[in-house]
Order: sequence, then structure tokens, then C-alpha cells
Amino acid sequence: MNVIVPLQLIYEAIESADSEWKQYLDIENMEVVCLPESPFMGEYDEEDQKLADMIEEGWCTRFFALPSQFDIHEYSIMEDFVWELPQGHVQDSLENAIRGKGAFRRFKDGIRRFGIEQQWYDFQEEAYRKLAIEWCEEHGFRYMRIKAKTRKWPKQE
Repeated sequence: MNVIVPLQLIYEAIESADSEWKQYLDIENMEVVCLPESPFMGEYDEEDQKLADMIEEGWCTRFFALPSQFDIHEYSIMEDFVWELPQGHVQDSLENAIRGKGAFRRFKDGIRRFGIEQQWYDFQEEAYRKLAIEWCEEHGFRYMRIKAKTRKWPKQE
């Protein structure tokens, strides 16, 4: 398949993934479409049902499932970030913060307290970008790269 996907489109889908919606890339219109994870009363409304039918009909030819919140493993990204910090008080404190219930809140509080919030967001952005590239490669799509921070479309891969 000779499809070129804007990497930013996949990146933004990864960034916005949640447990309430399933996201799909529609390569015909080069857009992300969404369906509720759990339809109301077990059934889609008319518009969502039409989209669900289109997705079923065009599965892996027109529509491709994008990474879900569970595929992204935000917790693993946090762990990787902590492990890449220099050994010492900050790393130890954040390593303890991400254990047990409330880990995400404690982690966010910790990165703010230690003044490394931007460092975390840069790390997370890079992790999402890598996931977007992996997703494109797994599906045999070429992609247009974006530069970190500037979000420009300089070259094709």
C-alpha cells in the first residue's frame, strides 16, 4: 500500500486516546474517525451505526484501528522517564511516587515540585512520536515527519 500518512495525525490520536472512544484512521479521507467504546444502551445511534458499518466494510483497506489508551501504556512511559533521570533524590522520589494507587497524580505533583515538568512533556512527546512511527511502519504506511516543537512537515519518509 503506497499511502503517505501525516505523522501529526497519528501523534494527535495517540495524545488524545482515552477509554471512552475507539479511533480509526480513514486513509481515503486522511482523517481520524471515532466511535464510542460502549454504545448507549448497547446500540449505536444512526450516525455511529453508519460509521461502524463503513469501518467493518473497509477494515484494513480503508479504516485502521489506532492505538488505544491501553496500547500506549502511559505508565510505562512514566517509568522510562524516571529511569532515565540521573540517580539521586529526584529519581528515588519519583520512583516511589509511581507505585500504587494515585501514581499518576503523585507523579505530576513530583515533576512540578522538582521543576522538571517541561522535561517530562518533552520525553512524553518523543515517546508518542515513536509510537506513531511504529504504528505507521506496522501498517506499511509511509509518513510525513514532523519536527519536534515546530510541527512542520519538512520531508517524507
